[in-house]
Amino acid sequence: MERPAAGLSAQPEASGRERLLEAAAALFRDGSFRDVSVAELTKAAGVQAPTLYHHFGDKEGLYLAWAERAMVGLSLKIREALIGKTGTRESLTAIAWALLDAEEVDLTVLLRDARREASPKAQEKLLQLYLAAVIEPLGSVLVRGVERGKLRQEPIARMAQAFVFGVLSLHPRHSLESVPAEEAAQWFVKRFLNGFAA
Repeated sequence: MERPAAGLSAQPEASGRERLLEAAAALFRDGSFRDVSVAELTKAAGVQAPTLYHHFGDKEGLYLAWAERAMVGLSLKIREALIGKTGTRESLTAIAWALLDAEEVDLTVLLRDARREASPKAQEKLLQLYLAAVIEPLGSVLVRGVERGKLRQEPIARMAQAFVFGVLSLHPRHSLESVPAEEAAQWFVKRFLNGFAA
C-alpha cells in the first residue's frame, strides 16, 4: 500500500468549522443552549475559541448553524416517510414515527431554547426552521384530513400543536417507558384520530 506524501493525509482532516458543527451536534442534541459552554464546544471540536468566533460569530451563531442542519435532516426524514402515503392515518403515523425516530435534534429542547434563550433574530430563524421542517408537512396532512371528512373542522394550528407535543411526550428522551418508535407512533395516531375524528 502506498503511503501519502509527507504532510498529506489519505483523507483530509475535517475543517475547524466542520468539527465545531460535529461537536455542536453531539452537545446540543442532548443539552440546551444555556447548558453548553463555548469551552465545551471548542474542547469537543479540538479547536480554539477564535475558530468558533471566526466561523460563526458566537455560540448562538454555531447553535443556529447546527439547528439548521439538524432541521433540514428532520425535514428530509419526514418527507421521505411520507412518500407513497395517501391516507390521513398512514401519513400522520409516518410523521409521528419520523419525530420519534429523530436522533439529530430534540425538538422539545430546541423549541424551549427558541422561546427562552435566543435573541429575537435567532428566535425567528429557529421558528422558521421548525415551521418548514415539521408544521408545513403536518399541516398539509391535517388540511387534507379535514377536506376528506376524516378530521373535524378545527384550527389547523391547534391540531398541529396538539399532534407535535403529544408525539414528543412519547419520545424516548422524555418518556418513562421505552417503546419502539413505530409502535408509539401507531398508538398515538390512533388516540389523536379518536380525539379529532369528524
